Formats: sequence, C-alpha cells, structure tokens
Amino acid sequence: MIDIVMFHYLSRNFNLYAVENSRIAEDVNLWKEMIFQYIGYLGVPCFMFISGYYGIKFKWGRFGGIVEQCFFYGIVSFVGLWLINGNRPPFYELLAINNYWFMVSYLMVMLISPALNSMIASLDSKQLLLAILSLYAVDFGGVISSHSVGGGFATLMMIYLVARWMRLYLPELLKKHSVWCFLILLLIQLSLVSACYLFQHVGIKVIIGSYDNILNILIVGFLVITIEKYHFHNKFINYVALSTLSVYLLSESGFGQVSFNDLYIAWGGRI
Repeated sequence: MIDIVMFHYLSRNFNLYAVENSRIAEDVNLWKEMIFQYIGYLGVPCFMFISGYYGIKFKWGRFGGIVEQCFFYGIVSFVGLWLINGNRPPFYELLAINNYWFMVSYLMVMLISPALNSMIASLDSKQLLLAILSLYAVDFGGVISSHSVGGGFATLMMIYLVARWMRLYLPELLKKHSVWCFLILLLIQLSLVSACYLFQHVGIKVIIGSYDNILNILIVGFLVITIEKYHFHNKFINYVALSTLSVYLLSESGFGQVSFNDLYIAWGGRI
C-alpha cells in the first residue's frame, strides 16, 4: 500500500503519468524519477499477490469495513470540496469509491473469493496453470493498453490465481532461491526502464510497469516468498497497511487532489 501511495506521489510530483522523449534533454533527473516510479508500479501487484498467496478468507465485517472506509472519505471529499470552492459539489462525490478502480476491483475479488478458493481446491497444478494462462490471454491487452476492456478486476483476479499457484505448486528449488529470482528479475526490469531512457523511448515504461506484465507479478511473488521466511508482528503490519490505505483514499479523492496540490512541485518549476 505504501508503494501505491509512492507511485501516485511520484507521478504527480514529477509529472510522470505521460512523458515525452523531449524531457530527456531537459530533465537531468528523469532517469532516477523513472526508476523510482517503476518501483511504485509494483505496489498493486504486491498488494494483490499477498492477498492471493495467503488466500482471502471472506468476512462480512472486513468487507463492510473497507466499504465504510471508502464512503467515509467520500463524505470527507464532498465536505472538503464544498468548503474550498464555496459551492456544493455534485452528489456523486459522495460515491468516491468509484474514483478508486483498485478498491472496486479488490472488493469484487474479495466478494467472489469463496468461489475462487473452491475452484482452486478442485484443480490440480496443470489445470490451475491452464486457467491462469487462459485468463492472461484474455487480459493481455492490459499490458499494451491501459484501456484494455479486461479492466482492473480481471488483472487482480489473475494475480490472485498466480499467487495461489506459487504458494501451492512452485518447485522447492525456486522457493529456496527466491531472493536470487527476485533480484535477477528486478534487475532485468530496471535495465529495461534504463534502456527506454537511453534509447529515448520513454513511453515504453508504461508497458514495462504494467500490472499485467508477468515479470512484475513474478518479482513481487518471489519477494513475498523471500520475506515469508522471516517473522513480523501482524498487528503492526496491519496498522501500517490500514493507515496507508487511509492516506491513499484521502489523497486520491477529489478533495485530496485539490487540497494536496501544493505538496506537489510542478515539473517545470523545479530547480
């Protein structure tokens, strides 16, 4: 979740959502900014992979709590925009959850997780892998186009299935050397981002950082497997995750994007 917030901050702060090749000559820090933005891209796959790796156990209380949190920040956004502008904003601001494709898609996966888990339990390794490949074929457009009709739901569901497969069937040899798999794949992706910069094709960074890019899913997968070997306090991790989720919901709301605007340094105004 921290990675997701970092991605949006970097993209706004350094104007990285859409970058033209002309920026290379004008911005000496562009390569560094692109590298950190790529790290931010890994936030969504990582968040979803963790959910899939350990399996979502659907609970109405948790589901309702996330929905309530989204609507709470919708109300905060509605009131905040009203106070800032002096005019009542459209009532759809109260439904700010629609601004968060990630939250809507995650809630959809959570809602059908009992059926997903039941299906996974009924399939063997090859059958589950075939299901993943079939879904990936359907969702492949997301790698080359952010407007793929598959949408975020298909992407998150695919990551969930990949995570379950790696948890259940990944060869022990790869699990044993997960840290090396993580580092090698990460180095490949960072090299590709650097190549985009060096050969002046910075637009390709969107494909490299795509949530549908299987290399990114494998990177976060091997990272999770590596970290699993160590022990952390769950309460502390959950507290940090929930706090960061609050920052994400507030900063990405209509009110947050307006009121936090001064925190972002315009690219053209940087020294």
